[in-house]
Parts: sequence; structure tokens; C-alpha cells
Amino acid sequence: MIIVDAMQLVIPQIIKNAIDTLSAGSFNNKTLIFQCGYIVFLGLFMAVFRYGWRNLLMTSARNVEQGIRDDLFKHILSLDMAYLDKVKTGDIMAHATSDINHIRMAFGFGLIVLVDTILLGGATLAIMIWTHPKLTALAMIPMPFLILATRILGKKMHAFHKTAQESYSQLTELVRESFFGIRIIKVFNFESIISDKVEDASTDYFKKNLKRAFVTALIKPLLIFFLNLSTLVVIFYGGFLVMQQVITPGELVAFFQYLGIMAWPIIALGWMTNLFQRGMASLNRVNTLLDSMPEVSSPENPNILSKIKGNIVFENVSFGYDNDKAILSNINFKIDPGSSIGISGPPGSGKSSLIQLIPRLYNTTAGKITIDGLDLNTLDLNFLRQNIAFMPQEAFLFSGTIKENILMGKNVDKERLDQIIQVCCLKDTLGKMPEGLDTIVGERGITLSGGQKQRIALARTLMRKKPIIILDDPISQVDTHTASKIISQLNRMNLNATFIIISHRISALASCGTIFILKNGGINHFGTHENLIQTDRFYKESYQVQQFEEGYGD
Repeated sequence: MIIVDAMQLVIPQIIKNAIDTLSAGSFNNKTLIFQCGYIVFLGLFMAVFRYGWRNLLMTSARNVEQGIRDDLFKHILSLDMAYLDKVKTGDIMAHATSDINHIRMAFGFGLIVLVDTILLGGATLAIMIWTHPKLTALAMIPMPFLILATRILGKKMHAFHKTAQESYSQLTELVRESFFGIRIIKVFNFESIISDKVEDASTDYFKKNLKRAFVTALIKPLLIFFLNLSTLVVIFYGGFLVMQQVITPGELVAFFQYLGIMAWPIIALGWMTNLFQRGMASLNRVNTLLDSMPEVSSPENPNILSKIKGNIVFENVSFGYDNDKAILSNINFKIDPGSSIGISGPPGSGKSSLIQLIPRLYNTTAGKITIDGLDLNTLDLNFLRQNIAFMPQEAFLFSGTIKENILMGKNVDKERLDQIIQVCCLKDTLGKMPEGLDTIVGERGITLSGGQKQRIALARTLMRKKPIIILDDPISQVDTHTASKIISQLNRMNLNATFIIISHRISALASCGTIFILKNGGINHFGTHENLIQTDRFYKESYQVQQFEEGYGD
């Protein structure tokens, strides 16, 4: 860049010499050819070097973009559920797309313009002062007004860009949510309602972008206006100096050339201000996300367990998503290693919240949970989760094949895979699919039924041999006959693990050694299947209703 700028400053001197030679009447063909050849040579050389530095700096800018995107994604993965429950997906998507792009532009083109402005502008100004200080001073009179206008417009641009990006986040979230719920929209004929919402959000984004565009549009006309004022001053006073023979005609032409060169740094100043203001606003938004820290994290000096046996103890545990409202209160129980535990209770009693505390998806608000005698909070988070196979209530599938969703990059022998497929009653289902295990399930498993997705999610969970297995309502979307087969085969399967299952189907819990009944955030009753039928009204009534339904279905 320095070499290119230096060559650019030499060309006006060649033109100056040519004009002064012409004015003296000593110009000939040989001189003309030499001067033109010199300019062509410098032009070609500048083109090659300009291509070089643009490649180098643009590559660096893209590397920065990639680095920020990678760091941002890794940081988002490190955040806990408590944070992700509060933030909108659209905000994160806007950070990862539009904001990072603005940062790249500021670092790439913005940095180029900054360096070029300092080098080229500073050197040009020095040559102009060397040519004639007074003429330069007069030509620079409009510049302070230009800098002041740029500063004022820059502040406004920063504010407008911030509001525009926030509006873009809302629009992105609304569009994402609409595509995700497209079936509900079509079933309930909500197209016009959603379309109006998106149109309103799009209009809001347009208006806020338009404010930013108005400010941006003002910058270049102002720059050109003040530059033309400088040109007027040079023509008027410079012409007078030539007539007084203070400077030569060639020096005046060269001065015009240098003033034209100065136009790029001055015009670029406004563009650079625009890029940097957008880049800084976007950088602040990205940094806000990067500065957010998870509540659930590994301790600095975690306790070490060579192997987890699965002895789980809840001691006076309370929990709430909002600190002012408890979902669970004063929970106390013990799970022995290798035992099977069932959990049931009315909807909203806190069953899913309870088991999500074991892999520390959330922290307890009071009390403590221990595994093999060690406080859960003192264990390394990755180590803890590597020893727990957890199937959440929502059966989520990734885009890809059924096999990819079951294995998730894990290499297992065919015998183990066939066993899991048999246990989850997937063999007949896969046999009806043309591609079998290689069938593409589509985004979020959209091409499959709820029961099929749930059985594939169950297979993914059982594929990993862990000392603790937690299943949250694993057969809620499966028909009664298939559910009974799955439970029967699960019971016969040698899991060799502490097994915890949540279910509304009593038949799924009947074989568990201990069943806990949750009600209003506390343990209402616990015992074996036979004992609870005698002592717990909810359990007894649920069992009788389900027995009747299963008998009626048969």
C-alpha cells in the first residue's frame, strides 16, 4: 500500500514536468513518449501491487470473520439453558450473520481506508504545503466544517445502525418462528395474520434502515460540496499566483492533481466513518453476547471421580426458573447404584424440572445433589454429562439420516445397533422405508411421525452405555401395544446402570424398584407399584383408567 501510494504521488510530478517543458517550448516526441511510457509503467505497477495488498487485507478480514463466528458459536454452546431460555434465536442469528459481516467490513475495507487516508492523505498534504503553503492553507479552509459534519452524522449513524440491527433481530426471529410453525399456520389458516406481522416487522426494519440511509446519503454530497469549494479557491488564487509567476503552470496543474488525490482520503473519510460506526455498533452487540457468562459451569478445581457408580442423593433441593417462584420445594430422596426409579405425577408437578437438575442443565436454587458422595457442583461438567444418557421430553432430530441421528458420530458394531433397533421397535418401521437406516428425516425429523421420532431419540439415548440413564416420557407418543413392547424389552435389556424414567403410563413404571409421585413441586408418595395402588389416589386412578383404555383398545 505504501508503494502504491508513493507511485500515485509521483505521477503529478511527471505531468508537472511535462507541462513546464511544454510551456518552455522545448517539448519533443521523444520526451512525450518517455513521459507517457513512465506513466503507463507506474500504472501497471500500481495495479499489480494494489491487487496484492487488497488480496492480503481481504484475506485477513475474512479470517477475522471466521474467527469471530467460530468463537461466537463455541461461546453460545457453552451457555446454559437458563440463558438460552431468555434470549431469542433471531438475536443470535442476527449476531452470527449481519453483525459479523459489519465487523468484517470495518476491519477489511475500513482498515484499508484508514491506512490509505493517513498515508496518502498525509503525504499529499505535505507535498501541497511544500509547493505553496498559503495556497494549501486556503484550500483546506472548508475541511474543518467537513470534519465537524462527519462527526455529527457519525454519531447519528451509530445510533440508527443499532436500532436497525435490533429491528433486524426481531424480523429474523419472527420469520424463523413462522417457518418452524408453518404447519400450525396452514392448519388454522393463520397465513394472513402471520403475513401482516412479518410485513409490520419488515416495515419497521425498512424505516429504521431508511433513517440510517438518509444519514449515509448526506455524507458524500457534503464531501463533494466542500471539495468543490477547495477547487474554487485553488482556481481563483492559484491562477493569480501563475500570473504573478510565483508558481509555474505545471505546479498549478500538479496542485490540482494532488487536490484530486486528496479527494479520495476526504471522501473515504465519510465512508470509513460509516463502516466504523456500523462495525463498532455490531461489535458492541456481539461483545454483549460474548461477555455473557453461564450460571452453570465447571468449578476451577473440580473433584475427580475415576468412575461414576450412580448413587444419587437429593438433600433439601428446591428449584425455580424464576427465583420468585419455586417449581420444586424441599426434595429429599436417595437412588442406589444400579436401581430403577420411576417418577410420575400430574402435569406441571415438576417432573422434568427434577431430572434436568441431575445433568446440571440448571442449578438448584437451594439444597444440594450428590453423586457417589460428591456435590454435583464440584464435578467437571463435561465429565458429569459424559456419564449420563439423557432423553428429554421433546424428541429432537437433526437433519440427516436415521442412522446419523442414532449414532451421532459414534462407531458401534452392527450387533449393538441391531439390538437397540429391536428394543425400540424400529425394525418393522425401518423395513417399510425404501432407504432403511439411510432414510433422510428432513429438518427436525419433519418427515416422521411423533412416535417414530420418539423411538429414534430413545435409540440414540440407549446407544450410549452410561452409568446413569434418564428417560423423560419416552413413550408418550407411541401406541399402547408398541409402548408395552418397548417397556418389556427395556426390562429384559441388561442396562447395568442407574435407570430413571418419567412417564404418565403406569405400565412403564410398574417394574421400577421405587416410584416417586410428585405433586405441587414435592414428593407426595413413593413406593413400589403394588404399594402405590393401595396408598396413592392419583396413581390408583391413573392405573385404572389406563387399564380400561388398553382393554377397550384390545
